[in-house]
Amino acid sequence: MSVAQRLTPPTCARARVRTRASTTPPEVKRAIDAARWRAGLEPASNVPWTACQVVRGEIPPELTGTLYRAGPGRCRLGSTKYAHWFDGDGYVSAIELDAGDNSVRCSGRYVETARWRRQRDADGGDGGNDDTVGSSGVAMRGAWTQASSVMANLGRFPTNPSNTSIIAHAGEVLACCEGGAPVAMDPATLATKGEISFGSSLPMGFSAHSKQDPRDGTLYTWGLKKPPFIGISVAKVSANGEVLKVVDMPFPTGVPEFALLHDCAMSENYLTFFMCPWVLPKENIAGALSGLSSFGHSFRWSDERETWMVVVRKSDLSVVHAKNVPAFSSYHTCDSYEENGKLKVLYCKLRGSRAELEKNFGDMYASEWTAAQYNDLHEMTIDIATGDVTDAIAMPTNADGERDMTKMIGMEFPLVSPLTQSRHKPKYVYTLANTCGEHGYFDSIQKLNLETKTAETRLSPSGCFPHECAFVPQSDGVDEDDGYLVHVEYDASRAAANVLILDAKRVQDEPVAEIQLPMHIPYSFHGAFVPKM
Repeated sequence: MSVAQRLTPPTCARARVRTRASTTPPEVKRAIDAARWRAGLEPASNVPWTACQVVRGEIPPELTGTLYRAGPGRCRLGSTKYAHWFDGDGYVSAIELDAGDNSVRCSGRYVETARWRRQRDADGGDGGNDDTVGSSGVAMRGAWTQASSVMANLGRFPTNPSNTSIIAHAGEVLACCEGGAPVAMDPATLATKGEISFGSSLPMGFSAHSKQDPRDGTLYTWGLKKPPFIGISVAKVSANGEVLKVVDMPFPTGVPEFALLHDCAMSENYLTFFMCPWVLPKENIAGALSGLSSFGHSFRWSDERETWMVVVRKSDLSVVHAKNVPAFSSYHTCDSYEENGKLKVLYCKLRGSRAELEKNFGDMYASEWTAAQYNDLHEMTIDIATGDVTDAIAMPTNADGERDMTKMIGMEFPLVSPLTQSRHKPKYVYTLANTCGEHGYFDSIQKLNLETKTAETRLSPSGCFPHECAFVPQSDGVDEDDGYLVHVEYDASRAAANVLILDAKRVQDEPVAEIQLPMHIPYSFHGAFVPKM
């Protein structure tokens, strides 16, 4: 039975969600009072399937299915903040849409990883969102956050929060994070089924940005090798979950090292990786690996290093090019395509300092966001035969203090239509942006036209903060932008989530449909839309 065929949850009653809320610590309350977007970070509760209210429009037939989102369900344990946003405990939300009767229902649950269960048991509660959470301190070591007990850190490799993305593959719905193996979730109940190991040869890490080839469903993933080995491996997994090949990633010094490799770009025939010089210095390795110091906070930006680019052939995972390019910082790529013997890669290039960005992530409740913490869209051109590289910004951008909505605004989470992705040059890129106005955080969605070099900007209403979008094509669409953008937003006026469905051709128009959810979904990272079959 396919993943899509198993996605219909049991019928739920039209009821108001009743969940226990923990007491908000005074420091957190002051932070939220100073900037209301921060309330979108507040802990989630486990929510059973519950009816939602469609307050505007009708759900298009193409949106009949389930929108999954993954992110940190909490980035604090009571009054104890995790030392990095990315350490937050994984939480999966599911929004099931039905165009037939214009109805929606939603659910959300924590991913019950080993660390989540250990925390629950140590606190003595049910692990949800009440005042028992964090009463025992931090139970297990995370990638950035040390456990409260020194002995719980020593000799312990950082645990996996399973908080970054949802991937539907080989008949499973997987909560993924590069900190470990993917975790299968029951699509009917969102109960945690357990870790999935497609094969013993896979690396310890399984990328949250694993790429699925639209032609045959083959999945390409990568991650840190299993301890005690050092380095990164790249793997090729068939549509039915068979591990086809695993190879080691080359490193600039010729010696494997620890690196944070979050994303890659996939074209028809190639994978392109960028290893930015955010490195684990030799003098920090012993403390990071022994548990005496934080693993993630031991990394530093190296002005002596460049960005290491590796191009891999998808057919056999052989290395086509491995070379240094001028240094830049990037978490996410957008797309890649091949054209006249050239490999083109659209990617996010951070405007400012990586160290300052990580400082914001280290305490999101205290973070302040300026244009320097966001990205510009760049396009790198790689000569497939020679490896020669050129790079250029994709379109005009706002200068400091300028707020021209027809230019590119500092952004993240770029996406293109699945109809063009990895196949040919896209005309349009959709991004999540921050105009650096009154909102203080992501406040808009931009549609970048790479041909005219102009942008259309949809500014969110005051007090509404969008999550990453998903693009769902129209079934009878002809143009590249015939489709829908669907996204969750945090609505500060309700302290709850909305779902908006936008016409991708006319992003500034009123939403095609707007749904109010009776639950809070903390800011999520990535997700997937799975159509109902």
